[in-house]
Amino acid sequence: MYHILPESHDNVIGIHVTGYMSAADYDTLLPFVEGIITRYDTIRVVSDLREFKSVSFWGILKTLPFAFKYSSRVTRKAVITDESWIYTWARLLSPFFKTEVRCFPSSQVENAWEWVEK
Repeated sequence: MYHILPESHDNVIGIHVTGYMSAADYDTLLPFVEGIITRYDTIRVVSDLREFKSVSFWGILKTLPFAFKYSSRVTRKAVITDESWIYTWARLLSPFFKTEVRCFPSSQVENAWEWVEK
């Protein structure tokens, strides 16, 4: 499940993910993000994954076409996590997208927001 963080403003979106992300979660999240992209042309994202556990296979299938379609419109993405496997996936996938991605440990939440908003 996810919720949009109150620090979000204009084309800067903060998404806090907790537990399991289902395909139904993506059915609401992706249109929301697409609406922000339509309104502002580009977006910047802070993904707080400190409480993230897993994602459904169907959720991944919904996300990939969206990510490829809009990767040039997401100019920066900060990922907040202490999980090394998330850092690894971010490094492995980043060459396939045009988005600049950086991972931040949970002790650097403020730095993640500052970097995204530059």
